[in-house]
Amino acid sequence: MTKTEVKETTAYESLVDVKDKNYAPPSLGSLFDEDTTPKPEGKEWEKHWVGMPEFVQKEKKPFKTIYVHFRCQEDYDAFAKIIGQNLTEKTKSIWHPHLDRDANALKRWIEEQE
Repeated sequence: MTKTEVKETTAYESLVDVKDKNYAPPSLGSLFDEDTTPKPEGKEWEKHWVGMPEFVQKEKKPFKTIYVHFRCQEDYDAFAKIIGQNLTEKTKSIWHPHLDRDANALKRWIEEQE
């Protein structure tokens, strides 16, 4: 097998010896003539969220987290049977009682027309 040498076809900006921490090379967008002007501070989504209902998602942290160790597969299987949940080798965490992630999947916000 022979080693192929590839020659540079264009010059590039080497930053190996640059010490100035404030130096920033051009953005990727500037290479494609995209608008790279700084955007105003604030949340971009707010200008689109006009007339929408208020929504605040409460953080759903667990009350308590414990780690359970098993001496053998039989103990693991017995534990799964006691709590009534299907545990596999890939199971990393569970909620007890079982958390039905699809329970609210079909709920929608409907506003009555006036």
